[in-house]
Amino acid sequence: MPFGRRDSGLNPHQTDPAQSGQSSDSDSSALSASDWRKIRQLVDHAVADRDQRKISKLNQTIHRLSIRSVLAEHENAAEEYYGGAFFWSPRKVKEALDRQLQQGLEEEQLQHQKAEAARVREEQRQEKLRAVEARRAARTAARLMRQEEKAREAADRALRQAARRTQQRLQQAQKIAQRGKRRRLKVATKAGSKKRAAAQPQGGGEASGAAAGPPPSQSRHGRSIKLPAKYR
Repeated sequence: MPFGRRDSGLNPHQTDPAQSGQSSDSDSSALSASDWRKIRQLVDHAVADRDQRKISKLNQTIHRLSIRSVLAEHENAAEEYYGGAFFWSPRKVKEALDRQLQQGLEEEQLQHQKAEAARVREEQRQEKLRAVEARRAARTAARLMRQEEKAREAADRALRQAARRTQQRLQQAQKIAQRGKRRRLKVATKAGSKKRAAAQPQGGGEASGAAAGPPPSQSRHGRSIKLPAKYR
């Protein structure tokens, strides 16, 4: 009997149905790479706070459990194989585990890259929103400045117009006062002339009139005007 074989009366390449069913149950309990990805997706959805450290730690734990499950599956498969001709060499096991570990690390790195890309997109979106808000605020400030400038200009125009109207009213009042003063002086001059004419004697003839001479000239304000000698 060759070493490692058991005489069961069956073909070494055939399996017992009971053993086959057991192996099927063991296969269904092992965690493959696709199962590990599904579990990781479920974990990502289950963690509400999205703490990357917690998720990474939980993923590593699940990954270690998956590796242990694969190792146990390989050991069970080697023990249950009839004839003992099939062995999992340490190198093959290490290569399989390294591939699975590398695949898990690549998936985790991809998730981190996706999260980082999402964060960068969100920052860019926020930056665009801040830029739009800054431009809107600048336009609002410029519009308010224009409105204030227009209000100041309108107030200055109103003040200048009010000052001009006040000056015009003062000038008109001065003109009216001067006209009234001249009118009063004219009336007073006429009244004085009439009084002097009434005070002169009625008789005396031409001689007395010639001797008396013409009445002295007066200005419009009632002042006596002295003529030069050559005009007398």
